[in-house]
Amino acid sequence: MEWTSLLSTTMGALIALAASALAERRRWLRESEQRTRDDRRAAYVAFLNATAEASEILINIARGHDRDETALARAGTVLRDSNVLPRRLELSLVADDQVVEQATLTVALLRTYRDTVARGLTFDTEEFQGVRTAFNEQRDRLTQRMRGTL
Repeated sequence: MEWTSLLSTTMGALIALAASALAERRRWLRESEQRTRDDRRAAYVAFLNATAEASEILINIARGHDRDETALARAGTVLRDSNVLPRRLELSLVADDQVVEQATLTVALLRTYRDTVARGLTFDTEEFQGVRTAFNEQRDRLTQRMRGTL
């Protein structure tokens, strides 16, 4: 009889220990996934903010709101000045391949946008509007892809 109660107690303790370990593992996995989503979201927001800042600078130059002797030179350095490229690299560490591919395309269109403004084309030209629209549409596609991964 003593062995039966000792065995029952031992089995009960082992079952409780296993259940506790399993529950802890599930909690750890949930928290890990949440941290991954938070890191991804932060990188997404940083990249989108950088592209928005660059776009805002470019549109202000093209509209003539920001026209001094260095405006076109600032257009040429807008990717660096708004941290688009470092943010894209950060994004490549946490995003899936499809998001990275869309972000790379977004940067390529932003470069075309930059080059158009740096050439002195203004807001009212058809070429400027086409480049701006292509960039904005691509950024919208990227945003949709990002939403799907959060």
